[in-house]
Amino acid sequence: MKNREQKSAERIGSAGMVSGVAWYRAEQWPRLLEVSVDSSELERTYDEWQAMATESLAELARAGVWARKVDVDVDEPVEWCRSEGRQVDGAARAAFAALKLRQASEGQPK
Repeated sequence: MKNREQKSAERIGSAGMVSGVAWYRAEQWPRLLEVSVDSSELERTYDEWQAMATESLAELARAGVWARKVDVDVDEPVEWCRSEGRQVDGAARAAFAALKLRQASEGQPK
């Protein structure tokens, strides 16, 4: 499993373990590769990534973790990383997905 963001999990209230999995759009995959400092660690194609991410969701479910897809427009984590002084890498993408999931669960604007 290449994408480390699938390993990011957080506790939300008493709901138990919830993992936010960043879910990218096929047409934005080249942009994600372009902006990520760790692009060599990512799958080369969206289809390869989607297959890996789908399997990761299944693995998390088997482990008893409620994994939730978090729709991510690639420009969102780019802007967030800029504001946080971070590089766009696996840790930052995972943190951004966790933030979006937390905001959604708290009813905060994205």
